[in-house]
Amino acid sequence: MKAATNCLRTLLCSAMLLATPLLAQDAPPSASGDDVIMIPAQLISPEAQAVLDRMTAYLRSLESFSIEARATRDEVVALGYKLQNNERATITVQRPNKLRAEIVGDIRDRTVVFDGETLSMYSPADAVYVRVEAPDTIAELIGGLLDAGVEMPLMDVLYQAAAGTLTEAVRGGIYVGTSDIEGVACDQLAFRQATIDWQIWVEQGARPVPRKIVITTRYEVGDPQYQATMHWNLKPKINKSTFVYTPANGVTEIPFDSAASFDDDAR
Repeated sequence: MKAATNCLRTLLCSAMLLATPLLAQDAPPSASGDDVIMIPAQLISPEAQAVLDRMTAYLRSLESFSIEARATRDEVVALGYKLQNNERATITVQRPNKLRAEIVGDIRDRTVVFDGETLSMYSPADAVYVRVEAPDTIAELIGGLLDAGVEMPLMDVLYQAAAGTLTEAVRGGIYVGTSDIEGVACDQLAFRQATIDWQIWVEQGARPVPRKIVITTRYEVGDPQYQATMHWNLKPKINKSTFVYTPANGVTEIPFDSAASFDDDAR
């Protein structure tokens, strides 16, 4: 398993596997008019913690779900100019050990399939795919990616939200209030960590799922942001092929140590 984990980390780090991407990384405090909301140091308000606890308990109860997400990420280029890149992702999960992600974006397109034994990743621009032995569960898979420092905000946040670890590095957090996300009433929360601010919007009512996240990286030129809005399907249509990757004609398998070339198509 150790060898498989090392291979997995090499593959995923180089290919930025799920760059779509639940870790509470960050989003800035919100302000309305002249009233600036201050996030106190070393304190999470009881109201904010209650919303997170309700969300965590609910996410842990889900055996399967799918998410349609639309995301933007800032790219800081020469002279501090910021470009906004768009991504669209469909993620289907069946606990404890099945995951499929289809990612389409300005930077790269990817298909990622985890069947409980192997991880497959397909790059349509290159007409190639890689396949590598993987850990036994989604938790181990995502945990290994986080340990390897792979940037994947959406999956990071989802993983940590379900695990209840979103606030481990938080220095302060507050309940902002009720906010409408695409016609759905949500509880808006804002948090601060050492170098990132983040916000999360959690659906009110019987299904407290995260509907939006914003992550802001502080102390970097331009304070780049990642933002994602999510639509949840709690009764997804899952069949035998959902968690199987079958390469099409003309698609070539390459060894995992060649996966670094996957990033060459990034603009």
